[in-house]
Amino acid sequence: MRFRLPHPARVLAALGLTAGSLVSVATVPAAADVIEPFGLRYAASLYGDFTTIGNTVVGCPDAPAGPAARCAAATSGRGPDGEDTFVTRRIDAAGTGSTAFGSSTGHVRIPAGARVAYARLSWGGNDGTYRGPGGAPLKRCAPSGADAGRSPGDPTTTAPVLRVGSGAAVPVSLDSVVADPADTAGPHYYTGESDVTAAFAGVSGTDARVAVGNVWAPSGKGCVAGWSLTVVHAFPGPDPVKAPGRRDVRLYGGHVLQRPASPATTITVDGFHRAPGTVRAGVTAYGGDRSTPGDRFLVNGRTVLAPRSGDTGNFFSGENDGALSPRLAHNLSVDAKAFDVPAGVVEPGATTADLAFATDGDPYVPTGLALSVPVPDLEIPRTATPKRESAPPAPTRAATPKPKSVLPGPTRTDPAPPPAPTGPAPAREEPEPDPKNPSPKPSAPRGVPASAPPSPEAPVGPSTATSSPQPPAAPAPGPQGDRHAGSMAETGSNGERLWLLGALAVALAATGLVAKAAMRGRRD
Repeated sequence: MRFRLPHPARVLAALGLTAGSLVSVATVPAAADVIEPFGLRYAASLYGDFTTIGNTVVGCPDAPAGPAARCAAATSGRGPDGEDTFVTRRIDAAGTGSTAFGSSTGHVRIPAGARVAYARLSWGGNDGTYRGPGGAPLKRCAPSGADAGRSPGDPTTTAPVLRVGSGAAVPVSLDSVVADPADTAGPHYYTGESDVTAAFAGVSGTDARVAVGNVWAPSGKGCVAGWSLTVVHAFPGPDPVKAPGRRDVRLYGGHVLQRPASPATTITVDGFHRAPGTVRAGVTAYGGDRSTPGDRFLVNGRTVLAPRSGDTGNFFSGENDGALSPRLAHNLSVDAKAFDVPAGVVEPGATTADLAFATDGDPYVPTGLALSVPVPDLEIPRTATPKRESAPPAPTRAATPKPKSVLPGPTRTDPAPPPAPTGPAPAREEPEPDPKNPSPKPSAPRGVPASAPPSPEAPVGPSTATSSPQPPAAPAPGPQGDRHAGSMAETGSNGERLWLLGALAVALAATGLVAKAAMRGRRD
C-alpha cells in the first residue's frame, strides 16, 4: 500500500527524474529508489522545538555463545561487526506479552511549562523478502542464511500500539504505510507513519515514558526493525531560558532506498527567514550499518558530523536518542536522532536550506526528517492603555480675581456700567439740611471708595442714550472676594483701582461731549 500527501518540499531524488517515473523498471535503479517522495507532514512557527527519539525491536541472538558475545560487543560500540553479521531476533522489551511482534521503550522530555503541540510515530524495517541476482525471490533479509521468521499478518496492515506514561496501550492509525515493490532488487523494506498527538493530551512538563509494541518484525540474518517518535512542544509565550525566541519547525516523511548508485535525495525547505540562533535537524533511517562507511547527511552541500562519533563518512550507524529498554550504543536497526547544524551552514537571513541523504557505500532507507530554524518573533505584545480624556476647559475666572491691566477698548467681558447721560446735565438738587447733621458728605458713585475724588462733571445737554434712568450694573459673575467688603476696589491695589476708575470717568465724560455736539447739530 502506498500513501501520498501533498508536499511543498521539492525532492530532487534523481537527475532527469520526472513526476511519472517514481517507480520504474530495475534497469533504471536511480528512479526506482524513490518509493515515496518526502512530503511535508507538519509546519508551525512557535515558542518551542522538537525532539526525536527511537529504538529497535530486534536484538542479539541468545546462541551460539560466540556470535552472541560478538553481537553484544557490537551493540556496545566495540568490535568490527555490523548488523549483517548476526541473526537477530524479535524482542518484547516493553512487556506487551507477545514475542510474535517486537516492542521496546523510550522517553521524551517535555520542558516544564510546555505542552505537546504535535507528535508523529513512524515504524518499519525489513519485510522478510529479498530479490536476489537474476531476479530470484527470497524469504530472507540478506543474500545468505536461512529463511527469516516473520510476524503474523502483513506489515502493511499491522498497526503498532502506543502507550504514553501509565496509560493504556492503544493501536495507532495507519496514516501512511509504504512497502518496496516486489521487483525491487536487494532487501525489501516497509515503513509506516501515524499522527499520535492525541496520545499526549494533557502531557506537559514531564519526562514521558513511551512504549511501542506490536511492531511487525522478521527474525533472521541481517533483519532490522524499529520505531521513531518526533514530538513538538510549545510554550504559550516566550520563555527567557527554554524558548527565548520563535522557531519554524517542519516535519517531513517519505520512503527512499538510498543506495551507492543512487543520486543524493535532496529536500529543499523554504518559506522561513533565518534569525540568529542554532539551527537543528533530526532524521529517521533504517538499515545504516556501523561497520560499513560511506553514508552521509548534508545541509547546503556540507557534510554534517555524526552526533556521537564525529565521523564524516558514517552518519547512519544505528544510533538513537531517548532509548530506555534496550539501551544500546548501536541498535543494529534504526537511526532516530536530533542534532545541531554547524554554525555558518545556514546563514542568518537565509530563506531556504537543502537537506540531503547520500551514500557511496552503506545503503540505508531514510524515512523521516525534521528541521527547526530560529525566526524573527512576529508576535506584537499588546497592553491595555486607558484613553486619555480631554482636560475640562479652565474656568473663565479664577476663584480669586487678579487685577488686570486695562487696555483701550472693550476688553472686559463683565457687563459695562451704564453710560453717563449726554446733553445738559440736570441741576443737582441739594438735599435739605438735616438739623442733626448740617454738613453731610456727598455719596460716592457705586463701586468707588469714599476716599476717591469725584468724577468730572459732564457737560449739560440732552441725553441720547435713554429716556429712563438705567438700573445699576449687575455684579460680575463669579466670586466677588470678601462679601463683607461689598466693593470691587477691595480686591486689588488701591493705586491701580483709583487709576482705573479715573480712566473710566474720563471716557464717560468724552462720550457726553460727543452726544452734546450731535444734538446741537440737529438743532442747527
